[in-house]
Amino acid sequence: MKQTVKFLFLLLLGLLLAGSPALASSCFNCHKSADFQGKVVHSPVAEKRCEVCHSPHVAKHAGLLLQAQDQLCYSCHKRTEARVKQSRVLHQPVKAGACSQCHAPHAAPYAGLLAKPGGELCFSCHKEAKQPFAHTHQPFQSGQCSACHDAHGGDDYRLLKRADSSLCLACHKDEGRIKTTHRGYDPRAMDCLGCHHPHGGKERSLLREVKHQPFAKGNCQACHGKGQGADVCLGCHKAVLASFNHSHSHLQSSAGGNPCVACHNPHVGDRPGLLPANEGAGCRKCHDATFSRRAKMLHQHPGWNKCSDCHDLHGSDWPGMIKGSPQEVCAGCHAKHKTFTHPLGEKARDPRNGVPMDCMSCHDANAGTMYKHFLHGSAERGLCVQCHLSY
Repeated sequence: MKQTVKFLFLLLLGLLLAGSPALASSCFNCHKSADFQGKVVHSPVAEKRCEVCHSPHVAKHAGLLLQAQDQLCYSCHKRTEARVKQSRVLHQPVKAGACSQCHAPHAAPYAGLLAKPGGELCFSCHKEAKQPFAHTHQPFQSGQCSACHDAHGGDDYRLLKRADSSLCLACHKDEGRIKTTHRGYDPRAMDCLGCHHPHGGKERSLLREVKHQPFAKGNCQACHGKGQGADVCLGCHKAVLASFNHSHSHLQSSAGGNPCVACHNPHVGDRPGLLPANEGAGCRKCHDATFSRRAKMLHQHPGWNKCSDCHDLHGSDWPGMIKGSPQEVCAGCHAKHKTFTHPLGEKARDPRNGVPMDCMSCHDANAGTMYKHFLHGSAERGLCVQCHLSY
């Protein structure tokens, strides 16, 4: 009996080392071979070498994988691994190491082992992007998301292959015509996506829908040549000035520029105020470090793209331009915590710095933290003992 067991073990070991198709044949005794067939077949499957990815007995990882899913894929796909490591921003499935969220590991009907054609696959998660337009950008209409986006990662938070006008000029090559249409402005210095929606729009030009009144009327002289800085905008929007008259405000600029256009597009926008549809996208242009820090946190406050829920975007007398005291702002959503909470205010000073305790003394709702409820430390002990040393 012992000799028989030893012989079988040596036989199986030999098959593993040799990568023999005989092992795959034994796999198909339970796993239907039809499930491993398709227009595109993963090379190890086509070669019937299941052991390249799976252990036949036990493993630490689901599916009896020899390694964590992403590390297993990178063991062969070195170029993809290098690109991922060089990327500042990663697609969420890539960040989670969930390659199979987009790719079928055995066989699929589409190139790249995609279970669905590119556009359909992207829209299965990015449902908000799939909407009808009167005029649709050709790559978007044909589901060619990868024409502009890198599905793994990149340096731009939108996963654009390039964040400047060179992305658009790769297809729209007639720079002379573009320059004439844009009143002599250099196409290579343009922010194309600031004015044009990359997916579609009501007009053939794909301009964003909300237009600044002078621009809509073709009255460029209303703004251009009318002075410098914020005075150009305040000439019409005088009432807005009062919203900046606070100890903390956004009324600032560099090199004598107009601070208003740092947030507001002077020509078109997605919504009133000539702002982008995604509010956070506008804030990110200056506060990218906050967004990058948040992306690394395990627990993140929801609504990252609705900064105005907590912040006054023009100005406030509170640090961080929040709309009121931290207690008031937080109570806007967490009303019940007004009635029971850790002591706050002047009578409860933080022993670490001597300032009055508030919600932010223990929580970071802005960038989030590695702990539940966005706490600065573990609720079991690590946070509390920072102040309560006797415990």
